[in-house]
Amino acid sequence: MSMSTDARNPTMSNGRPRGWWYPWIFVAFFGVVIAVNGVMVYVATSTYTGLQTEEHFIKGIRYNQDLAGARAQSERAWKVDFGFEGTDPGKGIAAITLHDKHGNLLKDAKVTVTFIRPTSQGSDQTLVLPYLGEGRYAQPVDLPLPGVWDMRVVVDHPAGDYQDQKRIWVK
Repeated sequence: MSMSTDARNPTMSNGRPRGWWYPWIFVAFFGVVIAVNGVMVYVATSTYTGLQTEEHFIKGIRYNQDLAGARAQSERAWKVDFGFEGTDPGKGIAAITLHDKHGNLLKDAKVTVTFIRPTSQGSDQTLVLPYLGEGRYAQPVDLPLPGVWDMRVVVDHPAGDYQDQKRIWVK
C-alpha cells in the first residue's frame, strides 16, 4: 500500500496533515501588520516634536485686535526690507531698513528680531538691533543649527508699529 493522499487518508507523503500551514498564513499576516505599525510608531515619535501654539486661547481672543493692527500697518505703507545675509555657516547679519511711505528714513525705532526654529525648541534667539544710520538696523547673529528658520521682525516706532515674518535658510 502506498502513501498517497486521498479522501480516506488526509495526510501528505511527509506525514503532516493536509493544510498544516494554513495557521501560519495568519501568523505571518499579523506579524507583517505589527512590524509595519512598529515602524510607523517609531517614525512618528522620532520625527515630529509635537510643538503647538502656546497661549492659543488668548491669541484667539485677540484676533480682532490683530486684524485692526494689520489694517493700521497697511495704511502706514512703510517700505521695510529685512533679511539674513549669511557670512559663514550658521553665522550672518540680521538687517532691516525702514522708510515711511514718502521715502523718509525711520530712526528712533526699537527693532527686535527673533529667530525661531520651527522644528525644534530651545534654539530660538531674540536680538535688539542697533541703529546704524540711513534707516538701517543690523547686528551679527550666530545660529546654532543649519536649515530652516523663521525670522520675525517687530518694530516699535513713535509713528506706529510694524511686524512681519520671513522664512530663511541658514547654511
